[in-house]
Amino acid sequence: MNHFLLQPSHRFLKLKEFTQKLIKKCCSGDRVIDLLFHFPVSIQNRSGNIYDFSDKDKLTVVIRITDHKAPHHRASPYKVTGQTADGNIITIVYFNYHAAFIRKSLPLDGIFMVSGNAHRTTEGIQITHPDVIAPPSMLKYYIGAEPVYPLVARLTNRTLQYAINSLLKIMPEIPDWIPEEFINKYELATFTKAIKTIHSPKTSADILASNPARKRIAIDELLTSQIRLRQIRESMSKQQTVPFFPTNAIIQHLHLPFELTDDQLSCLEDIKRDFASPKPMNRLIQGDVGAGKTVVSFISMLIALENNSQATLLAPTEILAIQHFNTIKKMAENLKLNIDIMLSSNRKFRSQQIERLKKGETQILIGTHAILEHGIEFKNLGLIVIDEQHRFGVLQRLTLIKKCRYPNILTMSATPIPRTLLLGCYGDLDVSTMKCKPHGRKPIETVVISSSKIDNLIQKLKTINSKIYWVCPVIEESEDLMDINTRSEYLNKNFSPKDVFILHGKMKSKEKDNIINRFKNGEFKVLVSTTVIEVGVDIHDANVIVIEHAERFGLAQLHQLRGRVGRGNEASYCVLLYHYPLSTIGKQRLQLMKSTNDGFLLSEEDLKLRGAGDILGKEQSGFNALRFSDFSHNHRLIQMAEEISHDIELNSESVKFLCEIFSKLNDDVVA
Repeated sequence: MNHFLLQPSHRFLKLKEFTQKLIKKCCSGDRVIDLLFHFPVSIQNRSGNIYDFSDKDKLTVVIRITDHKAPHHRASPYKVTGQTADGNIITIVYFNYHAAFIRKSLPLDGIFMVSGNAHRTTEGIQITHPDVIAPPSMLKYYIGAEPVYPLVARLTNRTLQYAINSLLKIMPEIPDWIPEEFINKYELATFTKAIKTIHSPKTSADILASNPARKRIAIDELLTSQIRLRQIRESMSKQQTVPFFPTNAIIQHLHLPFELTDDQLSCLEDIKRDFASPKPMNRLIQGDVGAGKTVVSFISMLIALENNSQATLLAPTEILAIQHFNTIKKMAENLKLNIDIMLSSNRKFRSQQIERLKKGETQILIGTHAILEHGIEFKNLGLIVIDEQHRFGVLQRLTLIKKCRYPNILTMSATPIPRTLLLGCYGDLDVSTMKCKPHGRKPIETVVISSSKIDNLIQKLKTINSKIYWVCPVIEESEDLMDINTRSEYLNKNFSPKDVFILHGKMKSKEKDNIINRFKNGEFKVLVSTTVIEVGVDIHDANVIVIEHAERFGLAQLHQLRGRVGRGNEASYCVLLYHYPLSTIGKQRLQLMKSTNDGFLLSEEDLKLRGAGDILGKEQSGFNALRFSDFSHNHRLIQMAEEISHDIELNSESVKFLCEIFSKLNDDVVA
């Protein structure tokens, strides 16, 4: 019976194919569990008391239709009058209507239950565009609290609620994977009861993350994360490893055009100690933007090469992979190394690349998810470097470990991760921190400006001799957000049209690379972009970044974007352009950004302001496993999940089932 949750929902729902597609899109999947994991975000009260209802409620009443009033002009509303059993007059108002359809739906003398947004007027009570018209016998089902779900276009709340309730009615009792002793100890609901309770909220408090039913699902989610961390640790511990020692056979020929900072040297000492241990390295380099993590990872790769092993660097985007490839190739100019890059978009020489890897001819491979594909094998992979660690799932790390003879893992994050998140998401990773910037770097000056003063800002920007990033939150035209097309058209009128180009994530890789290279070569002055430039773009003479709707971004993402400038030795500026209305949290973010360049401080403040689920940016956060959790308030849940994880069998059927239930929330699918 457990597999009920994993079956396609359409097997149990008698809905049209188009509606099923809408539900699948809305719930990010078509499994039964995908629908049941689509939780309500608020409640809507339907009041049946005609004498005491709030304008925020939806009024639900039984009426007899007494009159139809068709307007003389199409711009006027169509009105239907009805009367309750105790004589109250109800007027139903339609602004967008088909008169024949209304007359057919609500015939004279017909008795119906109607429900919708209601308010009192001088003419009595009006219900505007009722969302429910049903037989009077349905009245009892429409009184009280109703869950409100996130929706996609053309899908109604009523349809989704019907689908979810239909599944809940036939949902069997699921055998629990949390041992009974912990359910009793922590007074937890069973999984089945928690799911049913979540979809039957009675008050606004039932929607909060602190609700006991939601806490239960959060614990299950955290427990899944802890189980996967155990799988990684066990997988690494089972594999053979040998110590690596620097021989200087290669490193002595490395000539860097700068001195390493104290933090870089300290980090390298940590890595050398890890290499010398008989246990596999599992270290995270936490470095603020521009702290020089790539140099440290490259020197670590050279140590692996000196011990007759190969090294690979995995990046989340092609832009970032190409950036690393160019940087490392430049640093390795006189080392005579075989360095290759593997991208999903370029398969022209894939068979030759695979052959060189198997033979060990390729010493360093840099690439994207393409490296994870089946058939990509190394002769002697000894070091895995993962950049922007938070963007890769546990399964992806496990996949790379299986390709590695000596599974030493060095991960990097330019977004400082609060200690609470490290414990919850990455377990017992060893952590090295890099805060020092390379010598000669100047602090970035951050200014906050209202969008009403944009003309003054543009006049100043026209006088400076620098490349400029201009970041907008969206690509397409939006009612309340500035999009890149509208902004670029405006900038074209102030700068030369040849000086303004746009860049966004929907472009093909070659097109993006071409625009970035032209920007780097000075062919134009202003790059209007989405947050696609957040990582992987390193242009030393781009010294100004304007971030539009800065109040809408989180601190961590604002800090990442700010890190695109200040990469040379010139003075750099970050302009935070805000739009009204400005929320209290938005104002706090802008003030914090202006007051400090310390990414570690900002990440802690971001955790307080937003919670962990969104700390690394919408849809790009590797903490997708935090869909039902908020570490800023639920540190206790992490401890509970960790305790439970040590008391269950990793290979038990219930644990496998738990992992499969959560498998589509992110990339962390357990094989």
